[in-house]
Amino acid sequence: MDISKRNSALDITRIVALFSVVSVHFFLNTGFYKYTVTGKRMLVMTIMRTACMICVPLFLTLTGYLMSRKTLSKKYYGGIVKTLGIYLLASAACIVFRVFWAKAAFPGDLFWGILNFKTAAYGWYIEMYIGLFLLIPFLNLMWNGLTSKKQKLALVATLIVLTSLPSMLNAYNFSVAGWWKTPVISAEYRDIFPKWWTGIYPLTYYFVGAFLREFPLKLKGWQKLALWGGSILVFGLFNFYRSHGGIFVWAQYNDWKGLPNLIMTVFAFSFLSSINTGKYPNAVKRVLMYVSDLCLGAYLVSYIFDRMYYSVLNSHVKETIYKLEWFPVIVPCIFLSALALSAVLNLIYSGIAAGCRGIRRRIGTSEKK
Repeated sequence: MDISKRNSALDITRIVALFSVVSVHFFLNTGFYKYTVTGKRMLVMTIMRTACMICVPLFLTLTGYLMSRKTLSKKYYGGIVKTLGIYLLASAACIVFRVFWAKAAFPGDLFWGILNFKTAAYGWYIEMYIGLFLLIPFLNLMWNGLTSKKQKLALVATLIVLTSLPSMLNAYNFSVAGWWKTPVISAEYRDIFPKWWTGIYPLTYYFVGAFLREFPLKLKGWQKLALWGGSILVFGLFNFYRSHGGIFVWAQYNDWKGLPNLIMTVFAFSFLSSINTGKYPNAVKRVLMYVSDLCLGAYLVSYIFDRMYYSVLNSHVKETIYKLEWFPVIVPCIFLSALALSAVLNLIYSGIAAGCRGIRRRIGTSEKK
C-alpha cells in the first residue's frame, strides 16, 4: 500500500471515536449519574457528556463509510477473523485482570462470559458488530440498488424517522402541572409517535456513513466545526434543562439512538473525515494508521484501566463535581494505557496468525507431495 495516498482523516476519526468512548466513561465512573444536576460545574459536565456521546455513533458511521461497497464473497467473511481474535485476547486480558487484580475467583462464569460477551465489559459492541458485519453485504445490495441521491436520501430519512425522531417526540409530559418549568419532576412521557423500530439505530448510522461517502456535506471546514460545536452547546443545554434540580435523566433523546446524537455525529464525522491530510508526512500517516488499528482492542480493554484508575481517583476525591479537574489527567492516561495493552494484544494476534499461516502452508505442501 502506498501510504502517501492513504486518507488519514479516517484514522483520525476512529481515534477521536475511541477517545470519546474513554471520555464518556469518565462520567460513568465518577458518580455523575447520581449527582444532582445544578450549578456551573454540573453544567460543564453535562455539556461534556453530551459531546462525548458521539463515540459509538462515530464508529458505526465510519463502518458505513468504509464498508458500503463490500460484496458477498468468501473473502468478505474472512474479514471478521481479526476482530474476533482481538476480542478473544481482550477477554483473556480481562480474565487475568479480574483474577489477579480484582481478586475474582477463576471460574466458569468468566469463561462462559466470553460467549455471551460479558467477560470483556464492553464486549457488547462486538456482539452488535458481528450481526452488523453479517448483514453488510445484504445492506449494500439494497443501498447500491438505489440509483439516485433522492432514493438514497429517502432511505436514510426513513431510518431517521423510525429510529431517531421518536426520541425527541416522545420525551414530554402534557399532564403534570409545572413539568415544562421543571421537567425533572416526572420521567413519565406521553408517546405520540411510533417507537418500535428504535432498536435498529446501528443501521441508521451505517447508512448515514454510506450516504456521506457519496454525498458529503458541501460546507467549508470551519462551518462544519462551528455546526458541530454549536450542536454540542444546544443539546448540552437542553440536557441540563431536562435534568436540572434532580439526577441526570438518561433517556432516549440523549442516548445513541437519539436525534441530537445523530445530528452531532453527522457534523463531527463530516468535519473529521474531511480533514486534509494530503500533506502529512508519511511517518505521521503511519503512526495514525497504527494507532487507528489499535482502537478496537483499546476500546475492549479500557475497562481494565477504568477500574484501576477510577478506584484511585474516587478514593481520594469524594465529591463528583471536584473530579472534573482530573478529566484532562485521567482520561488521557486510560486512553494511552488501553492503546499500549492493545498493542501487546495485536502483537500476540499477529504471532498467532503468522503461525496459523505457516501451518496451512506446510499442510498444503505435504498434500501436494
